[in-house]
Amino acid sequence: MNEQETSGPTSGGQPPEHRHVRLAEIAGTAGVSKATASRALRDPESVSPASLAKVRQALAILGAAGHSPETRGTGQRAEPGTEVPMIALIKPAVSAGNVDPYSRLAEILTNRMFGLRIAVVHIEAVAERNEALAETILGDEHGGPTVSGAVVVGGGAAGALAGILAERGLPLIRISNARHDDGISRIYLDATGGIDTAVAHLVHLGHRRIGLAVLRDSAAPARIAGFRRSMAGILHIPATRDQAPVVEAAGGTMAGVAAAEELIDLRCTAVIACAPSLSFGLLEAAQRLRLDVPRDLSLLTVGDVPDADVVEPPLSQVVYDWAMVAQSAIDEIRAMIAAGRQRVHVDYTVDPDLVLRASAVPPQRR
Repeated sequence: MNEQETSGPTSGGQPPEHRHVRLAEIAGTAGVSKATASRALRDPESVSPASLAKVRQALAILGAAGHSPETRGTGQRAEPGTEVPMIALIKPAVSAGNVDPYSRLAEILTNRMFGLRIAVVHIEAVAERNEALAETILGDEHGGPTVSGAVVVGGGAAGALAGILAERGLPLIRISNARHDDGISRIYLDATGGIDTAVAHLVHLGHRRIGLAVLRDSAAPARIAGFRRSMAGILHIPATRDQAPVVEAAGGTMAGVAAAEELIDLRCTAVIACAPSLSFGLLEAAQRLRLDVPRDLSLLTVGDVPDADVVEPPLSQVVYDWAMVAQSAIDEIRAMIAAGRQRVHVDYTVDPDLVLRASAVPPQRR
């Protein structure tokens, strides 16, 4: 099969609206075969939704967004001069050994924006590269890639990059579980409220010795304070370090194992884990100590854990409605882009829901 380009010659000697991109470039960027890329361009319904999303993302990255599959095989064509809006989806880079707690949210955001004919550029924020990333995102006088707005998920380096972009006037909205008075529009994921829910449920089951495992990050102080408030209010205890044990851990499953072992040593009958690595670390630590989850130790996770319903045992969670969060973020960023300089500041809170599975049961003697 001859390699194709995403745009053909133009009439009247006029330059094409978008640069020529070869099929091999699209396939390589998307991580699919040339045959799959070709089918996605010619007949979007002939490939899987996941492959189609990858090809659409590759077209946006390569600067050929105007020739995305939405305008092919459907009887529709982009109007001359019409630009496909491009939004940067920014997350912090995830280090080796860690699990991305926002992977499901990012997937939903990507799929929904493509469904709305919005090109998405995925950016992994790294502190040392943020200035260069900002230049790439904003473009320059030489015609570099330019986005219309950004959705920033998570904190750390992504939060720092959001600050740089906001200072330079880019419409953006943050989705994070840390609240900052930085003037940036945000959807605040109230992990503290999630901890309240987790504590109340475990106490309802009969647990009194409950521990908290949190990552050592900017959200940790608020989570710890919320946990101790909940323990004091629900159990009517002082909720000191001894009575409401907390372990802060670095990222990675092994750090989660160490945190779990410490809480088990403190005779906790239940643990609330605030990150996927901590949940998996606790499961591994329990296995090493020949403890059964949940018979010997109950586990309740605050936040999203990939495949929580298929691990053994299936994990009870306090988790957000990611579909609702994603749609809200998309609606808000589109409104900001449309409003230009008159855009309205957005700041509201999303509370998580309790999803009960098999990892939390009434306490039993060890």
